Amino acid sequence: MSALVRELPAVVAAEEVERLLGDPYDDTGPYGFAAAVARDERDAFPEELCAVLRGAGFHLNYLPKEWGGGFESFDRCMVLVRTAARRDLNVMPGTMFGITAATCLALHGSPPQQRYAADVLRRGGAVGFALSEAEHGSDLLANTARLERDPAGGWRLTGEKWLVGLGRRCEAVYLVARTGERGPGAFSAVLLDVAGDPVGFARSAPVRCGGMRGIDFAHLRFDRFPVPEAALVGRVGQGLEAAVKAQQVVRVMSMAGSLGCGDTALRLCLDFAAGRRVGRTPLTETPYTRRELAIAAAALLAADATALAAARGIHAAPEVFSVWGCAAKHAVAEATEELMRRCAGVLATRSVLRGEGPGGGLFQKLQRDAALVRVVDTSTVANLRSFAAQLPAVTRAAAGEEAAEFVRTVFDLRAPLPPYEPERLDLNARGRDPVTAALPAVAREASARLAARGAHRAAGLVDRLAAAVAGLAGEAAGAEGATGLVDLAERFAWLHAAACCLHLWWANSELPLYGAESGSAEWLGGCLGFLLARADGADPRRAADAQLPAFDTAAALHRAGLLFSALPVRLAPRRPAPHPAPRP
Repeated sequence: MSALVRELPAVVAAEEVERLLGDPYDDTGPYGFAAAVARDERDAFPEELCAVLRGAGFHLNYLPKEWGGGFESFDRCMVLVRTAARRDLNVMPGTMFGITAATCLALHGSPPQQRYAADVLRRGGAVGFALSEAEHGSDLLANTARLERDPAGGWRLTGEKWLVGLGRRCEAVYLVARTGERGPGAFSAVLLDVAGDPVGFARSAPVRCGGMRGIDFAHLRFDRFPVPEAALVGRVGQGLEAAVKAQQVVRVMSMAGSLGCGDTALRLCLDFAAGRRVGRTPLTETPYTRRELAIAAAALLAADATALAAARGIHAAPEVFSVWGCAAKHAVAEATEELMRRCAGVLATRSVLRGEGPGGGLFQKLQRDAALVRVVDTSTVANLRSFAAQLPAVTRAAAGEEAAEFVRTVFDLRAPLPPYEPERLDLNARGRDPVTAALPAVAREASARLAARGAHRAAGLVDRLAAAVAGLAGEAAGAEGATGLVDLAERFAWLHAAACCLHLWWANSELPLYGAESGSAEWLGGCLGFLLARADGADPRRAADAQLPAFDTAAALHRAGLLFSALPVRLAPRRPAPHPAPRP
């Protein structure tokens, strides 16, 4: 692997986390898989794991440096979170659930509000984010929690907010409530100090969820709760806009959780299959198992490329993340769901045994955690619906002359990123998705390069991708009603992900990505085979031949002790299992 890539800040920082936490297969350690399963069984918060990470400053990695944080870039932050979350997803909400409130305050909070939140978060406290209501779900315009003017000054807040992360322990909360009657401008935001549970405020008992067990989700109730004038964040009517913009950032970071779950699930399944035989044949060499593991591997590699692109892209083009972020979130979450399905099929009965089988119940935890990450910021359908209406304009957009340069900036892993500018986040992408728009500038040259290497199957998949993206405008024009556009949004998300994979290969063709030799098309062909099948609404098994090389790629990364990622993060070495004591 190129020394330059190995020295990237994201790689170096993630390897420091691995060294800090040690071997996750050590059943006696507090930071490994066995400890995570034990906490899961007890619904226990990962106190010890979060404490050691906070001691190393892990929880500061999403906070701006001017807030006393350690944020450098989203790709670095994502790889850090993913590396820790492969041990236990709960480390992500346990240390970073404040990212939504912090992003909102960075967008429109006053300096005193920012200083207050920064102080809470720096010392390891929690600032909750209260937006959703049980009766309305993703229909935010129907929310009823209300701020009413108090004749004595300030406001009075009445209503209930649903499933607030760390709601049992947060000492402050950023809350969006109704101050008007109609439209997005009818909602305002306040930053509330709720330490000590003041009069007019109550927290529900912990809400038990299937995944992220031990993370204290709670409902927050307010009954004419006094809100001082200084608690208003930004202007009246600005709350919903800031919250929706902030969720674009949260979607990017939530992908780290999906990748962490997927990484451990695939390793668990590879280890199981390598140690089993059917007759004299290793399970990994049987056609069915090899195909299922290849699909799982292709799904994870594709998810990695898509998430990495989004984490870098939000620096270069934050104004388009109302489309880019949602499309990437869908592809990564659904690819992880596909991986879990394939791995469960290989593990069979052992995937449902509690406290037994591979990982002693770890796979069950991974499945449940991944399912929660899939909907933690919004439902799958609401996510697609949020950008579906923009597709007729987005799919007609043509790339400018700067398309190739944009691809190099975002996808060349060695290229420096521009500073992140949250004020450029927008509710509308203005008819742009630079990832798919840049495809014509890349696809023809990439196809020719692949054909010259003898990678004719991959070249053919690139041609199919280019034709599919070119046809999106016609599909958008013919989409009937809201359902047609939502279906198109799903197809668009898979094609967007496929374009990310191609751009990553094209911009780094001289680098040995995913542990393969420079310019290797095996991982690319596997990813494109999987993603194009999903874009067509087909079972990925119909494109199994193209995906089979992804199994070899993943197996080689696993043997080398590397993260399943284009970034070559070395994992903590695994100690050999002790030999059983000899019989007397």
